[in-house]
Amino acid sequence: MADFAPNFTARYKLRYSSLGHTHTMQWRIARGAGATGLANMILKVAAFLNSLTASRFTDWTMLSATYAPEDSDIFLAAGTPSGVAAGTAVIPAQPISESTASCGFVGRSIAGQKARMFMYGTLFSVEGIGTAGDNFRVTGAESGAAAAAIAILNSSSPSIVASDGNNAVWYNYVNLKYNDYWVRKSR
Repeated sequence: MADFAPNFTARYKLRYSSLGHTHTMQWRIARGAGATGLANMILKVAAFLNSLTASRFTDWTMLSATYAPEDSDIFLAAGTPSGVAAGTAVIPAQPISESTASCGFVGRSIAGQKARMFMYGTLFSVEGIGTAGDNFRVTGAESGAAAAAIAILNSSSPSIVASDGNNAVWYNYVNLKYNDYWVRKSR
């Protein structure tokens, strides 16, 4: 068992919908970052989403955001990122199967703890990307949008941290997967 609790870091959650499903992204902020860390993380999330404008479907919509400081499990309302451009990717011809597809940004903290974030409602799927994702992975070399998004994850303040509180270093690829839960729900 890990020697840190899931609430060891501050957490910002963005709730959004796409292709008929509601999802949540969680972003971890270093301990002690406080209100400044939250404000900077909201700006970073906006930059991340804007880097994926051409990859997000036109129905991709932010619904709400919440924030919990370190050592707390109480999430209170927080601001959603402003200035985020609407997605421009056309709704797919197979919206049910595409709604089950997630793209996973993965990395590790400098101490070795895994860092992961999944996103739905993008062209990042085997059907959407085509041959570039035929191995269920899209590298930064295969997709400029993936490269730009990963660069934002790895840069600017505040650093995104893993659950151990150490800075995460994000790999230069995005994993593609059909989520088993959403596939079962679609059946």
